Amino acid sequence: MIPLELFLYSQVRQFDQTHILTIIICLLFLIIIPFFGRKLSREHQRIAVIGIIVFSILQEVVDYSNRIIMRDLNWAEDLPFHICNYVFYIGMAALWTKNQFLFEITYLLGMGSAFITILTPEFKMLNLVDYIAFFIYHALIVLFALWGVFIDKMIPSRLSVLKVYGFLWLMVIPVGLISWITGGNYMFLLSPPEVANPLIAGEWPWYIINISIIGLILMILAYSPFLLINKKRARPRIINHL
Repeated sequence: MIPLELFLYSQVRQFDQTHILTIIICLLFLIIIPFFGRKLSREHQRIAVIGIIVFSILQEVVDYSNRIIMRDLNWAEDLPFHICNYVFYIGMAALWTKNQFLFEITYLLGMGSAFITILTPEFKMLNLVDYIAFFIYHALIVLFALWGVFIDKMIPSRLSVLKVYGFLWLMVIPVGLISWITGGNYMFLLSPPEVANPLIAGEWPWYIINISIIGLILMILAYSPFLLINKKRARPRIINHL
């Protein structure tokens, strides 16, 4: 018999015992899976990737099924046009195809936006199922990025920050149009998110400028560990002739 608590509304309280425990579980999840993934053979890593993708799709099925049970789906809230929404699908594609640009989007956007969302989640949750799906969803995005770095040995290229930042601003045009048509607030282009995050401040449009600057800084920080590697790759080789 399904516990009634699964279908009760659960208000998020940032950094309470439940949230802190959730963060710890997410961190363990993000350490253990890449750690053991590195020890697998290439064939078994491929099988693990299939398993992660299947799990990710099932998570989406559970998430949307829960929304259908709790309320009707609607165009304003349930389209996958928040940053973490489309990075989630891009991340699955990157995990499977090993495409460089898809990996760069997943890594540079996912590491910052998804991890910060784990620390500062939206206050609005439907129930416990929604709570669990929310954190699994965002932890998977970070996992996609970490798998690309530590298992597939991929690194962002020299101009990756500019390319991904440009991609993000290009997404503003169609997503803004969709938000206007549906009455939604995708990518939080019309109003700020309901989160306790001191980095998100100001009214429209100032908070968007604020978030975009912070986003660029986070991408630069995510790229910085690879700066030296790319400098070495770009350095011309000097051939000594005897």
